[in-house]
Amino acid sequence: MLIGLLEDDLAIQEMLRLVLQSEGHELVIYSFAADCLNDLRVDDPEPGVFSPDLLIVDLHLPKATSGTAVIEQIRTNSRFDSLPLVLMTASSLPDKQQLERLRAKLLPKPFDIDDFLQLVDDLTNQV
Repeated sequence: MLIGLLEDDLAIQEMLRLVLQSEGHELVIYSFAADCLNDLRVDDPEPGVFSPDLLIVDLHLPKATSGTAVIEQIRTNSRFDSLPLVLMTASSLPDKQQLERLRAKLLPKPFDIDDFLQLVDDLTNQV
């Protein structure tokens, strides 16, 4: 499975890279929302070179970009209607109705690695 990770914290990037690669997943890591959205080609009806099976997005990103805004932008393109999305956050939990509207699963930080891997398996087995 190809998994995208939009996370600016280098320690979390490395930890998730090691965990996901040890499970046989390929990982593409982004520190900035613009890079991720550009590779996804969210404004284009045709897919780009990056076509993940799952995308994990941190809530708080650099340059005053929020993970929810990134997910909202992704969801505007019908190519991503079935893309499983995970929103990670260490802060207060987003509104449940907002998560339902975004069709995203919540992953509160800190998280248990086994719970994280179970969530990844659950979401990628639906693909």
